[in-house]
Amino acid sequence: MQEISDSRDQFMEFDADVKSVCEEYRAKLPVIDSLDSSINTSLRKYSGCKVLEEGAFVRRFMQKFESRQQATDWALETLKGTTIGAVDGSQIFPSPALSMPVGLAQACTVTNGHTGKNSYSTTSMLKLMTPAELKEAGGYAYAQSPVSLKRFEMEYGQIVAFTEAHPGNVVFMDGSLVLSFITQMNSEDQTRYIDAVGRVMEASERNKSPVVAYTDMSMSQDLITMMRLFFKLTPTSNLTDAFVIKETLNWGDRTRAFLCDRDDRMGNGNPSVLDLYGKHRDSIAFFYLNASGALPSKVEVPVWCVKEGLLDRITDIIRAECIIRPGYPDIIHRAHEYATINNAESGLFESVIDSMARKHKLNLFKSAKELNKHQGV
Repeated sequence: MQEISDSRDQFMEFDADVKSVCEEYRAKLPVIDSLDSSINTSLRKYSGCKVLEEGAFVRRFMQKFESRQQATDWALETLKGTTIGAVDGSQIFPSPALSMPVGLAQACTVTNGHTGKNSYSTTSMLKLMTPAELKEAGGYAYAQSPVSLKRFEMEYGQIVAFTEAHPGNVVFMDGSLVLSFITQMNSEDQTRYIDAVGRVMEASERNKSPVVAYTDMSMSQDLITMMRLFFKLTPTSNLTDAFVIKETLNWGDRTRAFLCDRDDRMGNGNPSVLDLYGKHRDSIAFFYLNASGALPSKVEVPVWCVKEGLLDRITDIIRAECIIRPGYPDIIHRAHEYATINNAESGLFESVIDSMARKHKLNLFKSAKELNKHQGV
């Protein structure tokens, strides 16, 4: 587009500003090696993060591979005998193109026992959201938030179920354990989201099953916030942790772990999301891992995993998963594929609703736009 070409100077100016501030932050990364937990007392609340794991900032992956086959062999040996799970979900939101609001939430688990043949298993759960449930939950019958919340609760319920069925094993989820997106929700919905996280955290520790929250393109600034406050660096809203540290990590390397203390308050007088977590406020650790050769990914785990010395094992499992499917954990990808509701399945859902309406002589109408779309007009 000509507009993009005409605006190139603004893009270049933005990029230059980001690079300038980024170098200021990158220059301080080597100093983090010398920071131990004693600095936590000098960091105020909402400092982004605090020191949890001490020592070198970058933990190098010393294993070297001379071929793809050698890497695959290492990955399969690393995962052998360990049951790995991943949970994902999907939904169909109520459509204003239908006169009757109806939605669907789905949560799925993929499990790989890594025992060889037939080691995969899948489970799924569906929840139909009726007009009455949608109106009661959202006030507006076509609101998407009740379906999203139900999907979230179902996904986290599946994570709990995995930890109980496979104690001592690892379960992945795509996303974060720190739910900053709920800051502007009403208190009732916030409570339901937070209760779901609490149940997962408690089940994880009770069953000694690490829950690994994996974010491929994290926009987090938790490490940057800590560095800005401690080193008195230039404030920035354009940098992310991943961008600042990307040149320090080779493939397979990770950073040391930090305790999350995110500042996502909506004004200084309000609590952060972690404040709402109660006894789980200081229970989420994170580190960054280069598993794709590009921007490092963010990995969150419950703090108990760090205290019990499980990080190296967890990181090896992630590396192995990202060798099987280069650049991204294979188990999460499989869960996403299994959970996705495709166009054919969405059409089937709609046809079932149509059939039910006809059978029971219900008044179900579709917009002209919707009818034309299905007729190819």
